[in-house]
Amino acid sequence: MTDEKRQLRAAMRQLMVDKIGVMNARTRASAARRAADLALRSPPFARAKLVLAFRALVDELDADLLALELAKRGVRLAFPLVVDLPADATQGTSLPPDPMRALRLLAIDAADPLNAEHWIRDRYGILAPNPESHVVRRVSPRDLDAVIVPGRAFDLRGARLGRGKGFYDALLARLRPDARAATIGFAFESQIVERVPEASHDRRVAWTATEKRLHRATDPEAPARPAARESPDVDEPLDAEMHK
Repeated sequence: MTDEKRQLRAAMRQLMVDKIGVMNARTRASAARRAADLALRSPPFARAKLVLAFRALVDELDADLLALELAKRGVRLAFPLVVDLPADATQGTSLPPDPMRALRLLAIDAADPLNAEHWIRDRYGILAPNPESHVVRRVSPRDLDAVIVPGRAFDLRGARLGRGKGFYDALLARLRPDARAATIGFAFESQIVERVPEASHDRRVAWTATEKRLHRATDPEAPARPAARESPDVDEPLDAEMHK
């Protein structure tokens, strides 16, 4: 399973170089707009009051337009921040650390949630809400009504390939059932593949939106319930490639 995922990640990294990475700014912006327009028509956002969004990396479809449109509708937006764990976080146990211990979900209660004054770059150079800001509030997974999910690849069943750290899999497993049905993968059409390999801790999304289509997953439930604190398939280094 790990080998299959490693091979697919390598293929998707090459795709970024060969196809996504050579797109000009206008083409990328147009793709982001079309995908946002499609995503906004989806049931996940029909009644959502609190949505977890993300700030895209250079090889991801920009989700800022989607986030801003949701904010205009009065939706409250939250974003992830990964923090450092103490060096002794796993002392006294043979179990791997729960990814959720290092993940903070931070809502930005401001008219313009993407205003630069509300943001910092973490130790990896990734944009995240400033937890010291007076407009930033911590929320829990159970508070979320919908989640916009990045990924290396998705398939039409809803299976997702992340970057190997397990943060989103751990998060999706903790959502309310109605919020699980309101998870939407947001990616370029070229990131939709025939099949994403899965382990028992992997979680699927209920929808995917690309610049070409909005798709409801044919089988959004993961193939097995996650084992307690099961180890993610650590593959890519935790750097500006992100922890997704």
